[in-house]
Amino acid sequence: MNPRFMLVLHSHLPYVKHQGRWPFGEVWLFEAMAETYIPLLQTWLGLLDDGISAPITLSLSPTLMEQLASPYLRAEFAEYLRACERQAASDERSFLAHGQKDLAQVAMDYRRFYQDIRHCFTVDLAGDLIGAIKDLSRKVPLEILATSATHAYLPLIHDRESLERQIAVGKECFLKHLGFEPRGFWLPECGYYQGLEDILELYDIRYFFVDAHAVEGGRPIETFSGSHQTLEVETAEFQKTGLSTYSPYRIKDRSLIVFGRNTMVSLQVWSKDYGYPGDSSYREFHKQQPGSGLKYWRVTNRESELNAKLVYDREQAQEKVREHARHFMETVAAVAGEASRLGFSEPLIVACYDTELFGHWWWEGVDWLGELMRLMAVRENWRMVLPGEVLEEMKDLPEARVLESSWGTGGKHFGWFNQETSWMWDTIEKARQELRSINHITGSELIVRARTQAVKEMMLMESSDWFFMVSNNHTRDYAVKRFLEHYGKLVRLVEMVRMNQFSPENCEWLQQVEEEDDIF
Repeated sequence: MNPRFMLVLHSHLPYVKHQGRWPFGEVWLFEAMAETYIPLLQTWLGLLDDGISAPITLSLSPTLMEQLASPYLRAEFAEYLRACERQAASDERSFLAHGQKDLAQVAMDYRRFYQDIRHCFTVDLAGDLIGAIKDLSRKVPLEILATSATHAYLPLIHDRESLERQIAVGKECFLKHLGFEPRGFWLPECGYYQGLEDILELYDIRYFFVDAHAVEGGRPIETFSGSHQTLEVETAEFQKTGLSTYSPYRIKDRSLIVFGRNTMVSLQVWSKDYGYPGDSSYREFHKQQPGSGLKYWRVTNRESELNAKLVYDREQAQEKVREHARHFMETVAAVAGEASRLGFSEPLIVACYDTELFGHWWWEGVDWLGELMRLMAVRENWRMVLPGEVLEEMKDLPEARVLESSWGTGGKHFGWFNQETSWMWDTIEKARQELRSINHITGSELIVRARTQAVKEMMLMESSDWFFMVSNNHTRDYAVKRFLEHYGKLVRLVEMVRMNQFSPENCEWLQQVEEEDDIF
């Protein structure tokens, strides 16, 4: 048996540039850069220095790439890191003054961490994360996926023009920042419906990814995450197909290839009940030090109150990292053994995760990935692979019809369409009608600018993030505010075009909106 393991990391953040700093807004990007993206880059370069070339499949959303490339945000990020250093140093002095040496040690670790990240970003990377990723792709086996322009949840974008725009602009942004055409496409939230492949083929996409139940049928991986407190979760039931995620498939009557996410390796990391991030030794995400916002405690117990959390112990956490990397290898071996019993001599095991899980949500997650890659590299007969590599090796693939689905709560569209968000989709349709009403209007440069900006506001409204935040009651007010602000801007822009109203006041406002929402 010669199992193949494919690691897929999906990287995305909503567009937060000029849209608030703390606690909601640009700080989300800065946290992900400091805690996830740069440490991951450092880890892969460290593996390379040790002679380990670990293949990785990485998706980068257009909203994320646009922000990583922003000179304004790059400068602000450097200032953010300096502020984190100062906060950690202040906490360290305060803890020492109160005789809390264990907390002071954690504060010192934070101070050194942020110093290291700032040096890496400003000196080693010259402030250019996108350039560093492109450079990494020339050194290690790295396959980068495109995705929709503003991470729209495609199964609910019923308008063909809007769908094509999301995919076309997503591809254009990919080419703009990375300089080559993508072969693969990450469907936001693994959201798929039959017919989507027609548009993907139109834009020369060769393959995409879905969740396990989209291929196999049955019950979705995890039907309730515990975050939809006010909603009765609708769980989809899928008829068993007899297929397996141990092989990719050709979409029936199409040239497109689909990869299915493996259930067991996903649960081992994602599960709220027994996933690794909830281990008692790992850093507690939700308890913060007043003032600095830094996190000095460990999980201790998944069910314990925040005031019962014990102080974080880095060495203890690192021992768990090594233990969990070994355990994950055992899990993959067990999955491969099951596949072998089903007749797969070279089973493909696909592990898909949100990139931001590692480092940001799960503080030790980047270290765990690094340890896992080292173990994978020395495991006899095991091979890490990229999607393109698999497609080159497997010319004659079986065909399959993929089921309408997502990797969200309930297995279909509930996480984005429910009683809390239905009004938002009604507003989306109103916005589309507004846009259509000026399709026939041409004229001055000002009209072109206003129409172009109105389309951008439409795409920003379509971001899946706002619907997810409202559904989860997580930063709901911020999500509603952002959604309605983009709608209000669109309505005013359309009215300016329709009535040809470009007074000095309106022109000044247009320029302000172009600067605020200067995406694409």
